[in-house]
Formats: sequence, C-alpha cells, structure tokens
Amino acid sequence: MTAAGVFLLSVHMPMSVTMIVVFLTGVFLNSAQTMIYATVSILSTPDSRATAVGWTSGMGRFGAVFGPWLGGRLLAANHGDWGFTAFAIAGLSSMVFIGIASLRGPKRSTGAGVQQELAATH
Repeated sequence: MTAAGVFLLSVHMPMSVTMIVVFLTGVFLNSAQTMIYATVSILSTPDSRATAVGWTSGMGRFGAVFGPWLGGRLLAANHGDWGFTAFAIAGLSSMVFIGIASLRGPKRSTGAGVQQELAATH
C-alpha cells in the first residue's frame, strides 16, 4: 500500500485528494517501518536476532540517506515525477524480498537445549 500511495503522488490530483493520499501513505509507511523489525526478529534464529535487526536498521538508515540524494538528483535533472516511481519500486522490491524471506518460515527453538544448558550450570 505504501508503494501504491507513493506512486499515486506522481499523478496530478486535486489538492484534497493529494492530502488524503499523503496521509494514508504516511500511515502505511510508518506501519511498514515498525513491522519490518518484528518480521526480521521472527524469521531470525535467537543467536542471530540482534545482528539481523541491526542490519535491518542499518539498511533503513542507508535508505534514509540515499533516498533524498536520489530525489535531489532526479529533481536537478528535471525528472521529479520519476522520483515517486523510483521510491515505489523500492517499496515493491522490499515487499518481494520480505515475501521470499518468509518462505523460509520462522526459526523456532524448542527451548529444550536452553533448559538443559541452564540445568547443567546449576
């Protein structure tokens, strides 16, 4: 939904419709940013969960730097509307990669190994 909303921003609409699209896109974007950490933590093994969430956060920060740079370059080249398309493509590719990662299924530990380790230390 975020990608669709961002792409819609490249279409010239009445101001009231544009404001609604901006609001809804922001809601979807905020939800996506929050839920990506939950998705990564569910799909990661307990011993690599912190690293996986850290890498996810790092890639998000990279996008926070690269996105405005790309938007500025497109605006400077008089291709501002392509910026919305580029950001929509980034959103769609994220959806595809999350879908591929979810095919693995969540990594669940049985907890038996942890309980045995705790029992052995006491």
